[in-house]
Amino acid sequence: MTLKLGGIRARLWIATALPAMLVIGLLVVGFASRYGERMADALKDRAIASARQLGSAAEFMLFAGDREGLIRLAEAAMRSDAQLRAVIIYNAQGQVRASVGQPMTQMPRLDGALQVITGKNLLVAQPIYPTAVPVDDPYAPPVAGAARVAKAQVLGYAVLEMSMLTLEQQRRELLTWSLATAAGGLLLAGILASVIASVVTAQIGRINRVVVQVGRGHLDSRVEAERAGILRPLAVGINLMIARIATTQEELQQQIEHATQELRVQKDAAEQAARTDALTGVASRRAFTEAAEAEMQRAIRYRTELSLLIMDLDHFKAVNDTYGHMTGDAVLVSFAQTVLQQVRSVDLVARLGGEEFVVLLPNISAERSQALAERIREAVDEHMLMVDGKPLRYTVSVGVAQFDPRELSLSVWLARADSALYRAKAEGRNCVRIDEIPMG
Repeated sequence: MTLKLGGIRARLWIATALPAMLVIGLLVVGFASRYGERMADALKDRAIASARQLGSAAEFMLFAGDREGLIRLAEAAMRSDAQLRAVIIYNAQGQVRASVGQPMTQMPRLDGALQVITGKNLLVAQPIYPTAVPVDDPYAPPVAGAARVAKAQVLGYAVLEMSMLTLEQQRRELLTWSLATAAGGLLLAGILASVIASVVTAQIGRINRVVVQVGRGHLDSRVEAERAGILRPLAVGINLMIARIATTQEELQQQIEHATQELRVQKDAAEQAARTDALTGVASRRAFTEAAEAEMQRAIRYRTELSLLIMDLDHFKAVNDTYGHMTGDAVLVSFAQTVLQQVRSVDLVARLGGEEFVVLLPNISAERSQALAERIREAVDEHMLMVDGKPLRYTVSVGVAQFDPRELSLSVWLARADSALYRAKAEGRNCVRIDEIPMG
């Protein structure tokens, strides 16, 4: 009789526990696989974002050949992420310009495309392209028609190698936790099934249906503990297990959203850095181009006046050759601050490149813009920069051009201002020349 009862209990235990084992096993495998892939994707996204951020920061240094700056940038990237094993910055010819960390286990192809290689370590190779902006010859005569646009060519590559050890450890911990939870649930189900198998068939059926629903992803399902009878502790335990799984899922989702938000913040910071000249603090050429296009459309729509100043420091090369580039940088910063003190809050001051600056002047006539240009020229002429205890003076030439709604082209407008600047240079420098809008 005992053997027979034991056999019945064994068969009932198998019939009751086997579905639970299958459901929980599928839940564990699906849960571990799903969130393991999410963690791997998050690591890849973080590595790609870091490579893009590094490439954006290294763009100007690659263009300028600043190898020491690239090395400092690579070292800063290594310090910012403990999972990075190596950071290498190449130029367009595949030559290493900066290398920090351990030698890479695999070298990427430098073929101008983004590469993500997953193996023992995660390898990301991000091509670095120059910012796509219209390119104008500052002193060339005006050219009718479309703007001359520089064809973007790769400047180099930012290559990161990131360790996968932390990811693998997180996967193992996730799998261990899932297996431990599943094992606990199975043990509890087996004990209860063995003790009260003849009483709780209906209750186990209800519990099993909830577990099946959870296995299908319905984590809001719960066992009605009041109707579980003697199996009420089991129902409560399963509900707690489901709640823990749901909580873990919510926590992982929050972590993913937090990481995504951090990447978004880093992306916004990188974009803001691209819109600001790093040396002088004024707007970059990219920011000026966007603002100028918007102001041109506004001037056309509302029939308002719009002016432009192009300024170039006189004999700036001589300053660099005589006093050095650090003094030249100080002159550029001083000049930018002098201009900012003269313009209105609605005006945009930008650095086009080198010693050439531009001021966008909305809602201002040609006469007022010419007067402002004279004030800027006089302020620069009167300003004195102390270098090694000795005064250094410098001057600026200014070209002024009023926007002509008939042109509908920023490059033509810039070309007219360049032409006026060229005349100021040719007529002795340290003066202002205005370009007249052609009639007809």
